[in-house]
Order: sequence, then C-alpha cells, then structure tokens
Amino acid sequence: MPLGMRQGGRSRCLFLFGDYPLVTSTPSCAILYQNCGVVSLLEMLQLYADMFLRQFAKVNKVETMCATVAAIRPGEIVPAERCAELYASIGVFGGLCGRHGLASPASKCTRISRALENRNMQVSYAEVNHWLIDLRERFEDDLGAEIFLHLSADEAKYYSKPDEEWTTAISRFPKIRHDVEECSKCFALQRYAASLFHALLVAEFGVIKVAELFGVSGDKPGWGALDRLQKINEKKWKAKTSVEQKHAEFLKNLLPLAIAIKDSWRHKISHVDNKLEWMDTDFSPKVAGEIISATRGFMRRLAEGLPK
Repeated sequence: MPLGMRQGGRSRCLFLFGDYPLVTSTPSCAILYQNCGVVSLLEMLQLYADMFLRQFAKVNKVETMCATVAAIRPGEIVPAERCAELYASIGVFGGLCGRHGLASPASKCTRISRALENRNMQVSYAEVNHWLIDLRERFEDDLGAEIFLHLSADEAKYYSKPDEEWTTAISRFPKIRHDVEECSKCFALQRYAASLFHALLVAEFGVIKVAELFGVSGDKPGWGALDRLQKINEKKWKAKTSVEQKHAEFLKNLLPLAIAIKDSWRHKISHVDNKLEWMDTDFSPKVAGEIISATRGFMRRLAEGLPK
C-alpha cells in the first residue's frame, strides 16, 4: 500500500517520478480509464499523471482489441499500420519507464520493439495480446513497489523550485544554496523543524557576515555575535569607531530583522556554546513559514546592503 497523508478526510498521495509528479486525491476504488482496461494499481494515479496514462492507455487499448480478435481468429495477422502505431506507442512508453526507473516494463518494451522489427511488423493478434498482458503486469508490479506521497500545488512549488524566492541572496552568498534548498524541500514535505534548522543556518551565516564587517565575530562565530552587534548599535555616536559610524544606518535597519528571527525560536531552541539544540520540535506550518519568510527578508537585505 502507498504511504499517504490524511488531509481533509481524504487520502492524497504524490509520487515524484523524476521531474514529473503523479498525483491522487481520491480514496475510492474507481478505476481510471476503465474503458481502456487500466488496472487497479493505477487507481492511485489521477490525470496529473497523464503523460504516463495517455501512453499506457494507447497500449492498453491495443491489448483489449487484440484479445477480442484473438479469441475469434487467433491466427490473424495484425495490419502493418496498426503494428507501426503500436511500435511508436511502445517506444514512447518504454522510454518513460526507463527514464523513471521502471526497469522491467522498460525491458519488455525493448523486447516488443525488437520483435516487431525482426518480424517486419508481421505478427498475430494473439502474439501481441500475449506481449501486452506481460507488459501490463510488469508495469503493475513495478508501480506496486514504489512509495507514494502527496504534495499540494503550493508544496510542490517549494519542492520543485526551492530557491525561487532566494535568488538575490544566493547570488551574493552562493554558500547558502544547499541550506536554502533543503529548507524549502523540508517545508514542502511538512518537516517543519527540519526546514527551520536549515533556515536558521542560513540566518546564522548572515549574522556572521555582519559581525565580520564590524570585527566582532569572536572566537566562535555565530548567533552569539548578535549581542555584540546590538551593543554597537546602542553606542553613542562619538563612541563608535569609524567603521561603526560608516555602517551605522545599515546595522540599524538590519538588526530588527535578525532579532525577530532569534526571538521566533528562542522558546523552542537552546543556544549553548554556539550550538543550536532543539527543546521542542513541534512547529506549526504558519510559524515555520513566518520564520523562513523573515530569514529570506533578512538575507535579501543583507545581500543588497552589505559592503563588498
């Protein structure tokens, strides 16, 4: 059985097939494309997966037709034009299976294609029916071995385009790309504590960069530098160094964002000896989204204003 997530009383699943998501939003046992003979293992796939279903439906139609003819005239030869159509459909379907790791049906498609070539498209309805039954069963078996999850449209966007809203920050600080992408993907998969772990590493990177500008990184660069930056901001103008005066406005505008980020997790995470240790990993999507949004704004402001 596929691994699913309950939402609104309905079991919804998504299987990420490479670049293509296959989606279901129905708990029923209604068979999709029933008139084409698509079998129960495809019940979990809805029309968002039409690139697979369309091709499989074509092949399945031929199976149904061949079964009917073979039952009456088993030795009858399939017309060449129909064989050519089957050859094309098998080629496309086999390519899709191969691309997405469905090795057994992909191998069967290759065998069918070679048989059609070697026989000069001269095969009987009974033979084609036998081939396509085997292909369908292989396809069912390979699909049945996979795990299925669901992503909403918004979640799928975070997963497929994890850095879309971070381009300014990543362009300036390429090192944060990995944590940005992991943050977005974990958020999409509803692993909110994990997404915040990566978001806070990104924000901490930003705090370190600001601390470097003002020369207050300390022995253990990290969130601890935020207190030192606050003290600089609170200094009287005459007590500030030339660097502190030069970038005073920049620091004044940036600090509230950094402090807001730190305050948002201070009751969930302990910051001891420059390490983040979770006390409570139960984050709601709203809270996680707010912290990530604040981090994104902080890093964008830093990317645009930090002197190079």
